[in-house]
Amino acid sequence: MVKRLIKFLILITAVLTLTVGCSSESNNDGAKEVEKEDYVPVEIESVKTDTIFREVTISGQVHPNKDIMILPKTPGKVADIRVELGDKVSKGQVLFTLDREDIQKQINQAEAALNAAKKSYAINEEQIENAKTNLERTQTLYEQGAVSKSQYEQAKLAASDKPLEAAQAQIDQAQISYNQAKEALDNTVITSPMSGTVSSMNIDEGEFASNAQPAMNIIDANKLYVQINVTEDIVSNIEEGQEVRISFDALSRDTVGTIDQIYPTADARTQLYPVKIYIDNEDNKVMPGMFAKVSLKTDVRENVLVIKGDALVEKDNKTFVYVVEDNAAVEKEVETGLDEGMYVEIKAGLGKAEKVVIKGQNYVGNGSEVKVVRGDK
Repeated sequence: MVKRLIKFLILITAVLTLTVGCSSESNNDGAKEVEKEDYVPVEIESVKTDTIFREVTISGQVHPNKDIMILPKTPGKVADIRVELGDKVSKGQVLFTLDREDIQKQINQAEAALNAAKKSYAINEEQIENAKTNLERTQTLYEQGAVSKSQYEQAKLAASDKPLEAAQAQIDQAQISYNQAKEALDNTVITSPMSGTVSSMNIDEGEFASNAQPAMNIIDANKLYVQINVTEDIVSNIEEGQEVRISFDALSRDTVGTIDQIYPTADARTQLYPVKIYIDNEDNKVMPGMFAKVSLKTDVRENVLVIKGDALVEKDNKTFVYVVEDNAAVEKEVETGLDEGMYVEIKAGLGKAEKVVIKGQNYVGNGSEVKVVRGDK
């Protein structure tokens, strides 16, 4: 009996001790138990309408709008050079002159030959006029039987205009030679065919300048173009008149250019399509020969629904996003289009202004309770 009573007392003591211990954990230092909240914090962004595109950067080189080779029409020794490399020149300005002495001798000879031909013509003309007068008398005498037929035929032959025609041909030929010599003299003064800049010089005073090699080059550097070469998948996505952004390795500046010409056929060697992009260069900071980087917009999609690419979740070869509805994540399958890196085109599955989870999407499931902590409210 005593043993049973002792066991009972021990059991009561243990229960009371456990009860007191639980009460201490719940009310330690008077603190209240905090109920644990069960949600996933997320950041959202509204679906919006925008224009997106891919951007590719292609290297090219700067070329002058015009590059004219200066070739003397008449070869000769350089007498005087009036410009220097890098000079600005105007249309019609004298660039250099050739020695005129030899050409002047040719003019004098041609003039003498022309005068001789004219004198010969005058002599022949006078002789023929006299022969025609004699022919009239001979014909009268022939009709009267006073002269023989052979005499009459000789008189007719002497009155022929053929010698005069030959003399005129000599005059014409001498005139051509004279005109050519005078033109050669005019060609000893070489002028610029356009306003521009002297970009190269291949002559010195006293040297011989021929029309087989350019003596100088004049370029129009106020308007330049950048030529790039693009692949077939790019050439079908750009168009003439399109504006592009251009940067230069040698300059800390960007400029805007316009696609002026897209070649319809690929280069046989590279199988790339040349593209010309014109730029204005009024301050003359960009120089021909500089390397440039051209940023092209391709695959442009205008006024399409877009979201950030981070919002997409891939599952079972399908693409999903989570939208927030009544503080819950709702899974929606979407069809995507162009992906330009940051934003992705949405072709189906979402409507404008829907709230898409862009951070935290990997920690929710369909129907998960969420709390928007950042982004569009």
